[in-house]
Amino acid sequence: MTYRARREVLHRSLGVDDGVILWMGATLQPRNYPDNPYMPFRQDSHFLYYVGISVPNVAVLSFPDGKEILFGHPIAMDTIVWEGPQPSLEERAQEGELSSWEDIRALQGYLAKVDNLLYLPPYLGSTTLRLCSLLERTPEQVRHGFSEALAQAVVAQRSCKTEAEVEAIEEALALTSEMFHEAMAMTQPGLPVPSLLGHFYKRVREKLWDFSFTPIVTHHGETLHTHDYDDSLESGRLLLVDMGVETPSGYASDITRTWPIDGEFTIRQRDIYNVVLQSQLDAIGAIRPGVTYRDVHLVAAQTIAQGLIDLGLMQGNAQDAVAEGAHALFFPHGVGHMMGGDVHDMEDLGDRVGYVSGESRSSQFGLNFLRLSRPLETGYVVTVEPGIYFIPALVDMWHSEHRLASFIRYDVVASYLSFGGIRIEDDVLVTPGGARVLGLPIVKEVEDVETMMNVDHAPGL
Repeated sequence: MTYRARREVLHRSLGVDDGVILWMGATLQPRNYPDNPYMPFRQDSHFLYYVGISVPNVAVLSFPDGKEILFGHPIAMDTIVWEGPQPSLEERAQEGELSSWEDIRALQGYLAKVDNLLYLPPYLGSTTLRLCSLLERTPEQVRHGFSEALAQAVVAQRSCKTEAEVEAIEEALALTSEMFHEAMAMTQPGLPVPSLLGHFYKRVREKLWDFSFTPIVTHHGETLHTHDYDDSLESGRLLLVDMGVETPSGYASDITRTWPIDGEFTIRQRDIYNVVLQSQLDAIGAIRPGVTYRDVHLVAAQTIAQGLIDLGLMQGNAQDAVAEGAHALFFPHGVGHMMGGDVHDMEDLGDRVGYVSGESRSSQFGLNFLRLSRPLETGYVVTVEPGIYFIPALVDMWHSEHRLASFIRYDVVASYLSFGGIRIEDDVLVTPGGARVLGLPIVKEVEDVETMMNVDHAPGL
């Protein structure tokens, strides 16, 4: 009784704010016309968590007294002709542990009789328009008419992962681990990036799974979220791969590794890599219940600052440098985010997920990109992904403004502008006593990475 139990817990947690909850499933999103949608279909993650039905164009009403109704389209012969036999609405309702079901055309009539309707803020335009029609409201009224109490209750319930959810994440990580090790063995100068990307797609599609986000595969690691694959791997550079998959139930992995295209780190690459690795290890070591993720981020930032001081790229006191934000020239993003039923779990609900009520994001560059700041709790699954990047445009701008020049040795940094970037990321469970890195180990020590790159175990090579 997984889904029904989750809905019952949610209703109880709402207390005086309890009402009739409307769960809107997602619709197919057209590429260019309605009968040519993006596939495979991806259900709304809240709907998956509370209902578990992964088909488009369905909705659920959940009443405080336990009454629950699935609304969907009866199976028409035209649908069978084009798509084959389909489960009935009754079978779908049983799948979601719902006691009754009706034609979706009846939904508006039910909604007209509801005094206290609760729904989450819609993030898809198609969902907003469906709500406009159902509730006879304008888009602006729909966007502002959601239930804040429901959003907060969902965040509180979904943030702490159950044992079954952790197992699903580790199932995704098992495939991810294989793919990363295969990719390391495939890497060599001259290899077209699309060949590596195609291998990832083959491995994911042969399981009938999907990616949890569009993969980043690049030797331009200084561009944090590049999706430009139109090049070949260059000798002397580093390859950064940020990639994750998701299971059919929607649970995700999110891993980043960086390795030398030639199979061996140069001295300069090794030095910067080891600073990033130590930063990640220190951040993981700082994780425990009650510690804010902002403080975990600052631990990672201070290790990076001290490492760069030791290498001569920064100067002064590391703690002072971090307080002023000087490290953000090299580490301009947050150390991680919540992960689970989405790669950025529940971030459609905004900063309710990452920040406690009344806390706002910092205005300091770098720290303002921190997605998770709140105190950690047992059961949270978070990414830990510090990095060091040499972004020429950013360095040039800061240098021209003499920004934080008491901490940054711009003359030394100038010799690193073609370096690229390094990021190392794992998925971590907050435990009662600290933290556990989830999944099978994916090599990240320098010697282990170099050894893995010389193991001929990638299939189809």
